[in-house]
Amino acid sequence: MRIITAVIGPNGAGKTTLVNLLTGRLQPDAGRILFAGEEITGWPVPRRVHRGIGRSFQITNIFPRLSVAENVSLAVLSRLGLGRRMWRPFVGLAEVRQEAEALLREVGLQARADAPAGTLSHGDQRLLEIGISLATRPRLLFLDEPTAGLNPGERVAILEKIRALAQDQRVTFVVVEHDMDLVFALAGRIVVLHRGRVLAEGPPGAIRANPQVREVYLGEGEIAAAAAPSRPSLPVPSPAAPTPSGPLAAISPRAPAPAGPVLELQGVDVYYGQSHVLHGLSLRVARGEVVGLLGRNGAGKTTTLRAVMGLTPPRRGVIRCRGTAIAGWPPYEVARLGIGFVPDDRRIFPHLTTRENLELALVGLEGRQGWTVERVYELFPVLRAVDRSPGGALSGGEQKMLAIGRALMAGPELLLLDEPSEGLAPMVIQSLVQVLRSIRELGVTILVADQNAKFARAVIDRCYIIDRGVIRYEGTMAALWEDRETLTRYLAV
Repeated sequence: MRIITAVIGPNGAGKTTLVNLLTGRLQPDAGRILFAGEEITGWPVPRRVHRGIGRSFQITNIFPRLSVAENVSLAVLSRLGLGRRMWRPFVGLAEVRQEAEALLREVGLQARADAPAGTLSHGDQRLLEIGISLATRPRLLFLDEPTAGLNPGERVAILEKIRALAQDQRVTFVVVEHDMDLVFALAGRIVVLHRGRVLAEGPPGAIRANPQVREVYLGEGEIAAAAAPSRPSLPVPSPAAPTPSGPLAAISPRAPAPAGPVLELQGVDVYYGQSHVLHGLSLRVARGEVVGLLGRNGAGKTTTLRAVMGLTPPRRGVIRCRGTAIAGWPPYEVARLGIGFVPDDRRIFPHLTTRENLELALVGLEGRQGWTVERVYELFPVLRAVDRSPGGALSGGEQKMLAIGRALMAGPELLLLDEPSEGLAPMVIQSLVQVLRSIRELGVTILVADQNAKFARAVIDRCYIIDRGVIRYEGTMAALWEDRETLTRYLAV
């Protein structure tokens, strides 16, 4: 078995930048890059791929409308030099079909070969991306956060698949990952980056015992330590006090809201084409609550948030915001009503600066005061340091913070967060816990869709568990945490 190397480090340490340099998406300003004894510093991406360097991406990069087999076949066609044959259908090419079938068997997706790739669970999409990468027959394969957003069961499947692929001696793996359990179980060598430099490298035992690594990456405690109640890091204006004038000035008050929940769903059915995804789903979010929507990938969490925002309108059922029925409203009207949405893939504008991304959210407020950029920087000090940097140059963690800050700029009464802890280092997750507490204390109601039960325990009051589009559990997070059977059955904790 070839030794698997893991690259770890806090968000913004330079991990993805390193992968981009080695795979050719970025060019270095100085220095040399050698592969198998040959200098490849100035080589473009296609030449590196043909020489045997492959990668997967931090955000899944597949063709969602093509079938699983077609996704893999495209990579095989490209490697064989057949991608530009315009008038010959590839389904007639036996060698392409056979190799695609073999690759799908190798990653465990042969049973889903004809399914549209966009209908796969997040974990299966990750496996598909590995299959696409393997179709180029790499000698060196970089996997950028392969388990981001996966539930524990899917993480185990990815772990076993990578280990099996390394076992046959064909591929050398370099894994960029935040899941420390996976890193220490999988890697024979670990490289720790911090602020663009190698902080430490060596076998797992030495890295685990390194005090500098524990300080810059793991922090002084785990998320569980953050679960204890603490005062918010930001001053909280009293409702009876005059409106402050500094960066934390309160949002201009809305019209008095009617009694009842901020958000209510009753009997909501949502379909993707003919596929029935949500089945009579009902939930309530009261003013001032932080409510969690928990479940495995593919359970229906994202679909629920999209239904509220009007991105995937329900076929049946009622959705109310402060008593107003909004099912079927266009997303911009939902946003104007006071609902902010942070999608799991962030959706920032890569060519705009951090400040421009934030200021753009103020367009269309129609006289209603939102947050200021300075107020967002008070919540996320790291964004102040990258104020003029393009959004696409930020780390994954910084982009997540920017996406949350952009949603807050419109002054929402209700904030929908889709997988906010996904792909974040432990220290950043601890900071996010404190930020969400501060947002809640500043008067914003929050609905969080996540599958990280430890993170959820630290931030939410009450939770729903969704499984296959049906609510299976409702109760306080404290009660759920004591119910180990339910946790194991639906969250595999």
